[in-house]
Formats: sequence, structure tokens, C-alpha cells
Amino acid sequence: MKPTECLSRNTGAVADSLAAMIKRELTTLSLSHEGYLNPSDPNIITADDRTKLVDWCYSVVDHCQHSRETVASAMGMVDQFLSMPSNSVDAAR
Repeated sequence: MKPTECLSRNTGAVADSLAAMIKRELTTLSLSHEGYLNPSDPNIITADDRTKLVDWCYSVVDHCQHSRETVASAMGMVDQFLSMPSNSVDAAR
């Protein structure tokens, strides 16, 4: 049996895991911070830059025949990391 089959049979555990992840995100990220995709600051990554990066990542995983979920997970981590005020461009100045 695959691990995903086990999870899909236990919807209560999946719901608990998702609730815990959402709670952690809400307590980790500063809700007052605009994030790193602030269109008013041309010195940081734009939404267009991020889209190009995601497209490139998808082409790499497609070429290597890896799961596209890898890109989604990786970009989620990048977004979370760059959205933290201590990792922003302003903090580095």
C-alpha cells in the first residue's frame, strides 16, 4: 500500500494535518507584511519574475521526469522564506 492510499482513507488525519499546517503558516508569517511580490518596489522579484521561475522549474522537472508537485512544494518554501520580513531586500540594506 502506498503512503498516499493510507492517508486518503483517514480523512480525519488529513484534516488535522492541514489544520496544523495552516495554523503554523498563520503564526509564522507576518500578516502585516506585504510579501516579496510588492509591485511598488522595482528592486525586488516581480510576479512576472516568479512566473518565469516557475515555468523554468516545470520544464526542468518535466525533462527529468520528476513529479510537478516538487515545483509546487519548492515554490511554497521559497514564497514563505522570502515573505518573512527578516529575509526581505529591505532587511539586507
